[in-house]
Amino acid sequence: MLIAITHEVSPNMGQCEITHIPRQEIDIELARSQHIQYEMALVELGCQVKRLSGDLSLPDSVFVEDTAIVLNEMAIITRPGVGTRRDETRKVAEVLGEYRTIFKIVSPGTLEGGDVLQVGKTLYIGVTGRSNDSGVQQVIDLVSPHEYEVVRV
Repeated sequence: MLIAITHEVSPNMGQCEITHIPRQEIDIELARSQHIQYEMALVELGCQVKRLSGDLSLPDSVFVEDTAIVLNEMAIITRPGVGTRRDETRKVAEVLGEYRTIFKIVSPGTLEGGDVLQVGKTLYIGVTGRSNDSGVQQVIDLVSPHEYEVVRV
């Protein structure tokens, strides 16, 4: 069974972290409706959806893909480069711990899942304002024994 982890939309989503686009007002009710449609599409594709309902004060919590790298052998809990996002990882780690052995990126490393692209046994990781060399090196150290290649981008 495929498991999809989601998180409900925060009423504070309008204060989310943005990097490359100008801030615009977010219609929270529309975002909630679209998120429900997303979850329904996951169910139609055969996924069991596990919806988290953690701290709704966290504006970016709906973006669960930034909080972990999930591989067959393990789950690596990230350490987001933006400090306000770090509390998002706790709830995701609890759920992923039911399915995978958990490892964590630690300081001074930072890493966000949105900077990672997996293609087979290769992980392409962008070194950005949110993911640094220390975070990438920690991933290399964790995945190398499982014959993954990591390419810094």
